[in-house]
Amino acid sequence: MTKKIIIAMVLFAVSVCYVQPVLAQRGEGNKKYWEKRREAEKKRNEYYRERDKKREEYARERYKKAGEYHRERDKKEAEYYREAAKRDREYRKERRKHSLPRWARSHRYDARHHVYFRDYRTFYDPYRGGYVYLDGRNWTFSSGIPSFLINVDLGRANIRVVRDIPIERHPEDFYDDYDEDYWDD
Repeated sequence: MTKKIIIAMVLFAVSVCYVQPVLAQRGEGNKKYWEKRREAEKKRNEYYRERDKKREEYARERYKKAGEYHRERDKKEAEYYREAAKRDREYRKERRKHSLPRWARSHRYDARHHVYFRDYRTFYDPYRGGYVYLDGRNWTFSSGIPSFLINVDLGRANIRVVRDIPIERHPEDFYDDYDEDYWDD
């Protein structure tokens, strides 16, 4: 039995002494492996450099195109707002033209009917946005206040709201259809 123990101890000692140097030299014995590994590392680094260069080039190109797009968009937007402002000015001008005259509030007038100023033989036509007055034998339309009414306070003037003439019709066309008493009532 001692013989078996001695043989086992000898085998153990030999295996321990022989395996350690082999394990320590494992990497050195395989030079092709390490060369391939270094070469693969170089290729990978080269690939990353190329990829990063392409990304930077792409980003620069996108930034350039985005700048062009934004300049073009800003130009179109400015043009749109210029046109919108122009339309708004025209709208406000038209609205002022068709808005209620200054005297309307004092008479509680709402621009749904024609108004006849009895003392001046003048109609206010809200549909056309102006005044129609008798000039000699002819009726004359004026978009502004006629010259003979400039110094008159129309807020205190004697008026008649003409409800039986449709607003889209010209009130002067119906003047002769009524008696004098109707207008001077």
